[in-house]
Amino acid sequence: MHEKVARRTGPLCLVFAQETADQNVNARIRSEEAAHSEIMRTLHMLTEPLRPRLAGSPNYEAAAKWAAATLTGWGLKNARLEPWDFRPPRLAQ
Repeated sequence: MHEKVARRTGPLCLVFAQETADQNVNARIRSEEAAHSEIMRTLHMLTEPLRPRLAGSPNYEAAAKWAAATLTGWGLKNARLEPWDFRPPRLAQ
């Protein structure tokens, strides 16, 4: 009888143990977000100041430079702009 109960409830203990760890991680994430969030600033920069951004336009280039600089500031080591020919393929030749 006790073996049957242990077999049925044993996996539940693992689930609850994992839930406690997830609660701790969630609390740390929420704390970091509350203290250092840049999400609204980033969302604003992605949607407002440099509109419209047609391919190859000055606003496009400014937005791309902002994105590369921001990603570099966040610690990415390979954020850079690469050359691209924005003309339609039939005109690029």
